[in-house]
Amino acid sequence: MRGQVQDCLNAIEGQLLQGDPDCPFQGVSINSRTVSKGELFVCIKGEHFDGHDFLADAIDKEAGGIILSDPEKLPDETVHVAGKPFVIQVPDTLKALQDLAGFQRKRFPFKVVAVTGTNGKSTTKEMIASILATKFKTLKTQGNLNNHIGLPLTLLEREPSHEVGVLEMGMSAMGEIKRLAEIAQPDIGVITNISEGHLVQLKNLKDIQSAKGELFDSLTEKGTAIVNADDPLILELARSLRARTVTFGIDQPADVRASEIESKDNLGFQFKVKLFDKTLSIRLPYLGYCNIYNTLAALATGYSMGIQEETMTRGLENYQRMSQRNEQIQHKGIDLINDAYNANPRSMTEALKTLDNFKTQGRRIFVIGDMLELGDRSIPAHKTLGEEIAQSKTNILVTVGKLASLSAKSAQTLAGEKIRILEFADHQEAAEFLIQEAKIKDCVMFKGSRGAAIEKILQIFIANNN
Repeated sequence: MRGQVQDCLNAIEGQLLQGDPDCPFQGVSINSRTVSKGELFVCIKGEHFDGHDFLADAIDKEAGGIILSDPEKLPDETVHVAGKPFVIQVPDTLKALQDLAGFQRKRFPFKVVAVTGTNGKSTTKEMIASILATKFKTLKTQGNLNNHIGLPLTLLEREPSHEVGVLEMGMSAMGEIKRLAEIAQPDIGVITNISEGHLVQLKNLKDIQSAKGELFDSLTEKGTAIVNADDPLILELARSLRARTVTFGIDQPADVRASEIESKDNLGFQFKVKLFDKTLSIRLPYLGYCNIYNTLAALATGYSMGIQEETMTRGLENYQRMSQRNEQIQHKGIDLINDAYNANPRSMTEALKTLDNFKTQGRRIFVIGDMLELGDRSIPAHKTLGEEIAQSKTNILVTVGKLASLSAKSAQTLAGEKIRILEFADHQEAAEFLIQEAKIKDCVMFKGSRGAAIEKILQIFIANNN
């Protein structure tokens, strides 16, 4: 964002403590370590930090302006000294950041696509952005900066030349997506799926449905909802929409529907897509049946933005898979699948299916960590996962974490000697076992919640298995 002090004052509830209303700034930062000369530094208060504590650093780096809530934290020499940054005081710096982003969203003609869902939202966001970039100058969420801070920062990266924004929206409590939608004002809303996740504050699936549904609720009658026709909870949300709907799916009738799905061994899938009255042939070079749904959601969005079928196919070919999402690595003749970015019950089930369907002449080794943020569902969910593993083609189960050990015990009860099961206390122990055990032609899949950091086992394994 480029602007002047007056732009900030127009966007937020603030008082100019020093500086001229015509003072310019270029860019917005909340990080004193990376703030650049001329940027606006916003003092955000987090659980573990307070931007006010780093004001001296931001000033030393010649920040163009400062938004703060506590002026007493300003270094004494800053106030009323010519050449120092302009300073605006606000009651709440986070709200100021969000309001500034909302102001930037409205400044120039701009279409916004918002993506949420329990699983697949980052991948779907990237696929949509790849398709839209064939026709429009596209801004997108970087990585998974999808929360109450990350989404505003993405919008504040917007330049006048950007025609479309593809924004990921995450949440862990009711009202969070509603607030993100107030800031972003989406024209198109995509909900990939709804299943168990973030159950610490949201106690059940109905709560999750309501929280995700805040995205659809934000759409006007001129907006478009991209609806998963195979997900009953999303279909239920779509019944009361003001916006028009475009459906996608595999099992149920849909506007954008995949058929003739062929697994190409370990090289992904090939399938046909009926896109309203057109038919496309899609080659998807990635593991994970769930990625077919992500592709359909992206095609439905591209269609809603008026992109031609052949152009959308080309856009999909430009999609760069995100790391730690069914990422395939070959190391010394061993197939490694890094799906360790995150986990919940549905994504664990999908990972297990991917491992079952992986063509291998060796053994299938499933390495799992805890599924976090499941609240009261934690214990039953891990026990159910163990039951699913017992019925799968897994040969060896490796667990790290107290919750994952519940899956190990549940699997052992049902599988008996059919599956070799090992429980470890930490990443190092698990990696040392794999270094000794994994053989050429084996397939090893790694999966766990972000907090479990199961990719560390893979990293130790590769670094020490030479």
